[in-house]
Amino acid sequence: MNYLVIPLIFALWAAYITFIILEKEDSFLKTRLKSAGKKYKTSSKQFFDNVLEILKPFTAGNIKDVNFKNKIKELLVRVGAPSSEDDILDFENRRLMVVLIVSMLCIIFLVIYKLNTIVLGLSIVAIYFAYKYPEMRIKKLIKSREKDFNKNFPDAIDMLSVCVEAGLGLDSAIERVGREFKSFSPTIGYEFIRLSQDVASGIPRHDALKNLTRRIRCKDLQSFVALLLQSETMGTSVVQPLSVYCDTLRSRKKQRVEELVQTSSAKMTIPMVLFLLPAMFIVILYPSIIKLLEALKTM
Repeated sequence: MNYLVIPLIFALWAAYITFIILEKEDSFLKTRLKSAGKKYKTSSKQFFDNVLEILKPFTAGNIKDVNFKNKIKELLVRVGAPSSEDDILDFENRRLMVVLIVSMLCIIFLVIYKLNTIVLGLSIVAIYFAYKYPEMRIKKLIKSREKDFNKNFPDAIDMLSVCVEAGLGLDSAIERVGREFKSFSPTIGYEFIRLSQDVASGIPRHDALKNLTRRIRCKDLQSFVALLLQSETMGTSVVQPLSVYCDTLRSRKKQRVEELVQTSSAKMTIPMVLFLLPAMFIVILYPSIIKLLEALKTM
């Protein structure tokens, strides 16, 4: 049975490697700047590009469903990637490319193993995983980004409040916080710098803030955006409300830490019962058991 697992492992490995090769992480401008110094493409890259061009008509027909397209767009938005029509088409095109390669590998294994039922089942699992893996990876990145943002957001707002009280404008303070947090909190740094760049490029601040709440799902962020929008609408200074909001965030963070401390004892119960208590029983009862066995032998 072990040799039947080989097709599944090989197909899943091929799906992972192919998606990593095809994954597009650089921005459009960065890609153009990189390609400006390269006159020719490598043969492997050119082959993949040609295959992607061939698959585009099939991919375009696959994303005609509005609900499916909105789902992919929402994932791309929340991971911080471009989410235009071309980006959605490119994402689905690359995913179809991975599925095609894994399907070809599975067909080869089915021919080698003469349509074995177990190999057929493993091939179906491999093809399904190849199709779902990009979406699963994006969801994992979204959770990682939101976790990083929630953890460091109170500290970022503290620094933002200090910068505003020191005399910096709100946009300049947001950019400064983004640059300072970029080293140890990539999500905070990226989102704050992007927010500052959006405002500087001419996007209204309230639209830029709403786009930020679309990318990051965080209750504290939503209340922060509502505070800024209200101050902008009323035309009041943001210094005092921001200082009060910082105190609120500190209290919430302290409450979350206290809650984790209080629930830690309950969470430790199961590991103690499974691992610590059996070892304690062995150490305590072992001498008595040895003496009892020796007494039974002498009888």
